[in-house]
Amino acid sequence: MITTTQSNYIDNYSAFQLSLPLDLGLKIEPDDEVVSFLKALEGVNLNKYLKKSERRGRKGYDNVMLLKVVLFARMIGFGDLRSMESLCRHDIRFMYITNEETPSFMSFERLFNDYLIEDIDHIFFDICENIGNLMHIDKSVQYIDGTKIEANANKYTFVYKTRIVNARRKLFVKITDTIISINTERGLDFPYHYFYSAQEIGYIAQYLMEVMTRNDIAPVYGKGRRKSDIQKWYDLFLGYYIKLDEYEYWLDIIGERNSCSKTDHDATMCATKIDYYCHTGLSRPCYNVQIGVSNGVIVNAELFQRPADAKTFIPFMERYHQYTEEYPLYPMADAGYGSYDNYMYCLTHKMELYMKYTMYAKKNESKFRKRKLNPLNWEVNEEGYKICPNGRIFDRHIYDQYEQRGEYTRIIQKLTSEQGCEGCPFEEECCKSRKKRKTVSRDVVLNEFYGEVDKNLSTDFGKELKKQRSIQVEGAFGVIKQDMKFTRFARRGLKNTKMEFLIVCIGYNLRKYHKYRLREEKKELLN
Repeated sequence: MITTTQSNYIDNYSAFQLSLPLDLGLKIEPDDEVVSFLKALEGVNLNKYLKKSERRGRKGYDNVMLLKVVLFARMIGFGDLRSMESLCRHDIRFMYITNEETPSFMSFERLFNDYLIEDIDHIFFDICENIGNLMHIDKSVQYIDGTKIEANANKYTFVYKTRIVNARRKLFVKITDTIISINTERGLDFPYHYFYSAQEIGYIAQYLMEVMTRNDIAPVYGKGRRKSDIQKWYDLFLGYYIKLDEYEYWLDIIGERNSCSKTDHDATMCATKIDYYCHTGLSRPCYNVQIGVSNGVIVNAELFQRPADAKTFIPFMERYHQYTEEYPLYPMADAGYGSYDNYMYCLTHKMELYMKYTMYAKKNESKFRKRKLNPLNWEVNEEGYKICPNGRIFDRHIYDQYEQRGEYTRIIQKLTSEQGCEGCPFEEECCKSRKKRKTVSRDVVLNEFYGEVDKNLSTDFGKELKKQRSIQVEGAFGVIKQDMKFTRFARRGLKNTKMEFLIVCIGYNLRKYHKYRLREEKKELLN
């Protein structure tokens, strides 16, 4: 019998009753990832980068708490905002981090846009510094490599600089012919030359429109309507103006690059490894991501718009020095980084030469050594001059070639033999020029750099660096792409993608520290 004075136990009964302990932290295992995550962030002051401005009304969620959710989600392989929102509601580890608060996906989006885009560099280096101290890593050795990660853009949205330049050059010829024709027909005096800007052609179109207005000539369009001669000229120059303005727009976006994407203007069209090995002949909009690894921890990371790795080394090292005020003593990279500028940069900043160069491995291959007519396989005398297979010494100086395209001036000597190549049994096969006189190039400074690299890499320490480079930095990319499932950016623009990749690198370092902590605790138990 139900009364009005007693509780209705039947209707209010629930099988899910509260039980002790109420503290969620007591339900988390000591070897869980979240324990390592919180220990790794104990010594990092994130508040100085995530301070909120004073405002009236609701204060909102704590930015440090939101950032911890983002980083821990990346650590365990989640990167989208909807998943973070769901994890905060259903995963006990995220409930422990948030103190059982339930931020929405828009809370994380505001964190990204208002705070992380500007301060992610400082946050990345502070967290990496703290993890490095906990793991006692040696930063004097830094293994450097890069890879292409696809941008959030369609692969058929390409815009190539060469095509625009060629099309614009042909358009200049048409414009010149058109200006000459209108000057002759209407007695005008428009200037013509080899190069035109969109603004200049726009002035011509504007003048023709003013002439039509003064003469009460209304522009007509459509089937069955006859255009006046002045309108035909106007439409022609207006089309030139629109096309030139489009060309200038894309050339301004591309800048010093060779291409871009219509969807993500900061992405550059690159040939990825899957396209190279599958012979698809396609290019995809990508970013060139570079990382520096020391003892398995990513200590430096950056995004570049250049497809090649050689010209990324100097700004990559400058970025590391900007935030850490030091340079690695042993920067180790593959042959794609071994250039004159990079070697000279290492020399001026007191870094040892351990980066391989282009022909480091190939010059010792038996197939390449059989090419006797290649100057790289010729013998060198005591004075440093090459001796061809016929015994002629190339010691006659022709001229010096100065290259100033890079960071440092490079001097290349052009040499030939005093006797010439007449009567040589290899003349037809060796001399490809019309003058029938073989010339060779010599860069004394670069050759000294190559010799120093060969000497350093031939030591036991150099061999260990070569082995560890392929293990550590290539392994880091393997974990990021395969284990963490990060093979394509979700955001667009250089700043947004840089922020996204640095968060991924922080998540990688946190995973590395978690495994390190478990190993150390296991050693302590065994001892």
